[in-house]
Amino acid sequence: MTSPQTRHEPALLGAPGARLALYLPNPPLLPASEQGEQGLDIPGLIQHNGNHWRKIFSILAKLCTQTDQRWQDYRDIELLHRHEVICFADSLMPDADWHLVAGKASWQRLGLDPLNFKPLDDEGRVLVRDDVLLTPYPDYRQFPNRTVEQVRRRVKGER
Repeated sequence: MTSPQTRHEPALLGAPGARLALYLPNPPLLPASEQGEQGLDIPGLIQHNGNHWRKIFSILAKLCTQTDQRWQDYRDIELLHRHEVICFADSLMPDADWHLVAGKASWQRLGLDPLNFKPLDDEGRVLVRDDVLLTPYPDYRQFPNRTVEQVRRRVKGER
């Protein structure tokens, strides 16, 4: 039974018209306080969902932060408010400029075959085709800082 304190299963988390969409298999639990239009409280979501979601939000912030900004500040204040969305649906967001499909479960859910993609580097951790990147699941072991930097350069237009 669901507690009145928690809402389940959002299809999106963040800005629907965002330029960068991250696709994950499972959404976080949303406190009832997140139902309004005031925007997301990332520190509150981390507190409500634990270390697993702290890692996801931290990696996404590292991917999206400007070079002159601390990623921790970006994560806690700006993440998912304008430029990013996390999607749990079964199709790509039509308005996104970049699609980061995280983990094999998400690749399969969206019907994306890794054989139709090329490796971003020699390691082959990230596969790319046009504006779609098949990435590891956002966990520090699978998605280390080196991989974060490669993906960040790609989505920021740096080569």
